[in-house]
Formats: sequence, structure tokens, C-alpha cells
Amino acid sequence: MSATERAAPPPAARTPALRVKSILVVLFAVLAACHESLAPVVPSNDLTVGPGGRNVTATPEAVVEPGGRLPLTGWLRVEGPRIMTPEGKPFRGRGANLNDTRSCDSCSWERPHVEEVTRRIDALVDDWHATFIRLLLESYPDPGPGRGRVHYKNVLEDEDYFRDLMRIIGHVGKKRGVYVLISLWHDPTFGPLGWPTERTRTVWKKLARALRDMPFVMFGLVNEPQKNQNGQLDSEVWTAMNETVLAIRSVEEAGKQHIVTVQGTREWGRVLDYYVAHPITAGGGVNVAYETHVYDRPARFDELVTRPSRKLPVIIGEMGVVNDKSAVMHPEDCQELMDLAEKLDVPWLAYTFHTNCPPNLLVDQAGACGVGASLEPSAWGRIVKERLARPW
Repeated sequence: MSATERAAPPPAARTPALRVKSILVVLFAVLAACHESLAPVVPSNDLTVGPGGRNVTATPEAVVEPGGRLPLTGWLRVEGPRIMTPEGKPFRGRGANLNDTRSCDSCSWERPHVEEVTRRIDALVDDWHATFIRLLLESYPDPGPGRGRVHYKNVLEDEDYFRDLMRIIGHVGKKRGVYVLISLWHDPTFGPLGWPTERTRTVWKKLARALRDMPFVMFGLVNEPQKNQNGQLDSEVWTAMNETVLAIRSVEEAGKQHIVTVQGTREWGRVLDYYVAHPITAGGGVNVAYETHVYDRPARFDELVTRPSRKLPVIIGEMGVVNDKSAVMHPEDCQELMDLAEKLDVPWLAYTFHTNCPPNLLVDQAGACGVGASLEPSAWGRIVKERLARPW
């Protein structure tokens, strides 16, 4: 969300980062996968209706172990208040937020650069040693001012964008042990307070259907439910989230339920209290995790992370260094939150692997798309990179 769309919430409530946001395509699948990949079987009636009523399906190929059919990265599951790996250990994913080809609205004014997104995935995983990425899907209702954006529509209206996303997600799938949280970050289907709507559920059906055989993928329903500081709208947010989880479950196969994250009901995705007493019930509540965004001093860590994590599988979807009228979180606060998360076995994601979408993990290049730019870490980025180099 942009700063103007946030309607100047009180300092303790606002995330400071910029929030802007035909049959199986065989040729794409071949290009997107490594030679050891094995394509999933897609039933002939498994079709997504695209613009103009045509049927289209696009999916990355399922990357498997050499010489076998086991996936390179296996299915996660929720057990009690923790996300568990295929080996039965707590999932200790940590990494960063990563923008798609629209790139925090910095690159939507020129042709899409899929290769730039995959370059950044390589850097984040291979150089920084991230095992968890939150991929931010970004769309707009119109082309914007002046000559307008070159690409801006969502996956329901832009098949090229849909295929680009499948290529990007497929690239993550080639990284052993790395998981990606696909997050609808900025989408015109959201309601006025950032909640999912019926149209958002249609978006998720298309994405979940295309990715249903991809065990390394998780689904993050929205970015941040806004305002609602007093919690009076909690039950309505819960209903919108529950119905969206149900929509995803309706297109998944038995035994292949992805982890789905629902976001805090208050204060721009921060507060998980309502879910503690009212966990999501759609699909039997199976494999649902609860996502909070923390841009706060340590005095709130118990409220936002520790207490919910006693009952719920929690993911910290955003954190970052900020010090302005909207919020305050110092570098040492972020380090303390990382310490706490790792003590509690709570996966965490820093915001954001970008040069122009603060708080930036890369050296600032304000106003630039940044294709081919140096991926030198900022001061905030150095903190995260050094942490990722240490064992958990």
C-alpha cells in the first residue's frame, strides 16, 4: 500500500514500507525447468478461464530428485502451534520479501524483466543463504498517469503476467529446501480496507490450481488488513479470510494442502489476537498459519509474537528498520526480534530485497527500476545477511 492509501494511521499502527502494489504452455514449462524436472500430470478438465472466455493453464514443472519422483523440496504441514518440515522438525525458514516484475511500481512502466527477479532470487538464496522468500504480487486497477504503466493487470486479466509469475515461482523450485510464500501484496480485487473479496478468491483459485502440485509454495491471502485498531471489525476480517482459505481448498487435491497464511486482523496486519480464540475453520483448519508484520519496539513483541505463538503457527511476514512519524524500529530491535523468533521457532522475513521500496535491504537507488543494478546490501541488509550466515 502507498502512504496515501494508508490514510495516516497512528504511529504504532502503520507499516512504514511503501505499499504500492490456450492450454498448458509447453514451451514455457520447458524453458523454466531444469533437465532433471518432471512435469505434473494436469487433468484435461483442469482449466482456468482466461480473458475472453478462453481456457488456459500454466504451471511450473515439478522439480524432483535426480532419478526419482520425490520433490526436491517437500511438503510442509502444521502440527499444533508450529509449521513442520517433511522430516518432522520445526520449519526454520528465514529470508526476505522480494518484489515481482512490477517491482514496487518501479518497473511497471517498462517491459517486464523476469530475468531480474530470478537474478535476485539467486542472490538472496545462493549468496545471502535465505531459505524462505515472500514473493510480492503487485497489480493495479489502471495504467496510472502520463504514458501509463506498460504492465499492471492481475493474473485474471493478464496471461503474460501469469506466465511470468509461473516462471519466477518455478525458479524458486529449483533451490533445494527453499520455500516461497506467494503473497497478494497489491491487488485491485481487495476491499477498501485491504480484505479479500469474492474476486480475490477467484484470483486465488487460479493461482492455487496452477500451483497445486508444488510443495515448496505457500499462499499469503492479502498484504495487510488496515486500521481496525479497536478490533470491532475482527469477525468480519475473519470471515473474509476463512472464505478465501475455503476457495483455495476447493481446488487442491486431497493430501496436498498448502500452508496458507492469514494476516493479522488489525493495525496493518499486526495483531493476531482474534485468531487465538477463533482459528480459521475452512478445510478443517488444516495447514493454516498466521502472519504478522512487526515494525515496533520490543515492548510489543510479547503481544504480537510470543503470546500468539503459544497457540498458533506464526510467521513474521515483515520487519524492518524505520524511524519516522509512522513507526519506530531500530536495528537492535530487529536483531532482538530475530533472536526471539529463532528461540520460538517462528519463521521470519525481512522487508525488502529492493533498492527502492524502503526499508531497503539493498543500497538505495531512489526512482530507478534497478535492472542489472548492484545488489550491495544496505546497513539494514548487512544485518540480515550476517544473520542468515549464522546457523539457527
